[in-house]
Amino acid sequence: MFCLPVMGKDSFTAIKGYLDSKSAGKQYNSSSSTNAVSAIKSVMIHPEHREKILGKAQFSRPILDKAYISADGHFKIHYTTDGYDAVDSTSTHVHGVPDYVWETAKTAEYSYRILVDTLGFQPPPIDNYEEPEADIYIQNYVGSAYAYTYPEAAILETTNQPYDYTSYMTIDNDYKENGYNSKGLDGLHVTVAHEFFHMVQLGYNWWESNGLTGVSSSNGDAYFLEWCSVWFEERAYPEVNDYWAYLNDFFYRPTASIWANNYWYCLGPFVRFILDKYDPSENEHLLSEIWENIKTKYAFQSLTDVIAESGGNLATLYNDFMRACYYTGSRYDKDFAVSPDAVFFPELMIADINSGVLEDVLQFDVTVKPFASQPFMISFENNQYVGLETESTKKNVFIGSYLIDKPASADIHRNFRTNTDVFVGETRYNDQLMIFLTNSSKDSSYSLNLQVNKTDTLNISSKILSLYANPFSWQQQKPLTIEFQLGHFPNKLSVNIFNLRGQQVYQRLLNANDYILGVNDIRIPPQEIQSKNISSGIYILQIATDKKKIMKKFTVLN
Repeated sequence: MFCLPVMGKDSFTAIKGYLDSKSAGKQYNSSSSTNAVSAIKSVMIHPEHREKILGKAQFSRPILDKAYISADGHFKIHYTTDGYDAVDSTSTHVHGVPDYVWETAKTAEYSYRILVDTLGFQPPPIDNYEEPEADIYIQNYVGSAYAYTYPEAAILETTNQPYDYTSYMTIDNDYKENGYNSKGLDGLHVTVAHEFFHMVQLGYNWWESNGLTGVSSSNGDAYFLEWCSVWFEERAYPEVNDYWAYLNDFFYRPTASIWANNYWYCLGPFVRFILDKYDPSENEHLLSEIWENIKTKYAFQSLTDVIAESGGNLATLYNDFMRACYYTGSRYDKDFAVSPDAVFFPELMIADINSGVLEDVLQFDVTVKPFASQPFMISFENNQYVGLETESTKKNVFIGSYLIDKPASADIHRNFRTNTDVFVGETRYNDQLMIFLTNSSKDSSYSLNLQVNKTDTLNISSKILSLYANPFSWQQQKPLTIEFQLGHFPNKLSVNIFNLRGQQVYQRLLNANDYILGVNDIRIPPQEIQSKNISSGIYILQIATDKKKIMKKFTVLN
């Protein structure tokens, strides 16, 4: 922890001294061909650790001689037109304040309408400092940081929320310096949106610590606060794209735990990816549900629980996200990419020890950090059938998937179970195989061996690889998806469901010509199962061909 013995006249003086001393915390501009240092994206210091960092100066707000209340009355903008912190006094409208002040107020109200009125977040707690409005102070950061949100007073009435606070924000007076990736009004817009979400978040809970491996006790859930604020920048001002400048830390080093310090400003796209997995018109409120849970649970647990309640799994979503992150830059494919912006993202970097050209067998031995992923890249010199096997020291902890980038045809995407052999299928000399393995444990690192090999199609086994959702409920309106592997080309194929008494309760006959040697999938619409009046209980799902019957238990909850 960096300690700053500064006794400045107000918190801003102390923060400026802290930033000037903390050069290691500054970001490098990934959109520049030089190593120009970018401003720190956002500064927040937890109140439980603030005095160690800022000294006693923390107890005084900035003093500025002018103020303006926004049109809808939610914000008070503090500013000056004289001295070091002066804003440009140019005024081209009828509101009687400088244009920059007017734009600040307008941006804050726009952010309020989206977060509070549209997405259902609660407004920031009222601080009753002079008046009830949320306070924004305009000062001169000279390119060292975009802004600072200051958690001020603990809210004593909410006894079940130990770390909720009133707050205010300070922003730069022009965003003109070279340290800013987004300058002028673009910089102002994304910064006010970003920091206002922090003010909202502080009314829920900013846990001081969260028990996650490798997280400093002074940071707690800061990683999730920053993910969400970066996501909201893009939600409010999609044309600015300031977040592009911070993506290198993830795409060039994609193997850290998702809460790692250098991912704070990189994983706003992961928040979008999670929301896009559901119908955005209905489930953008998923994020406000997560924040409601954060009132009483750590961010990671809240995120895990709310996604599970929606029929998902956080580790699987992160594995899917990693796979989608392959499609950036020159690899961009709109059908698989994280977002349309991904064409401008850096390309996912694969370490040399995780890549190779398949001649006969490739072996990789890795240790995967808690809730982290390892990507692997396999190239080919010939046409062949390919299989893979994984073995780990801990069973059922890894989530696996692969994609085959096929220049001449549609790409192939599959999930697979680890600690088993998997038939990938035929690959061509110019294909590229990407494998993604995610450690679903938040507590421990685990070792894993991955083997990729040429295979004889005669040795492929028939088995059900995965069945989800399990438990299944037709009320969730999501299909029952079966991924299975066939060791032969079928002449007949059906899906059957039996109860534990051996009675058949469902059957679907399929066109065997639609299914191949290797990995296949079937999706049963929820209304089909509903129409059969299948009650809650444990059932056996069977895939039957003319040569083989493969089965797996699953649970129905209605």
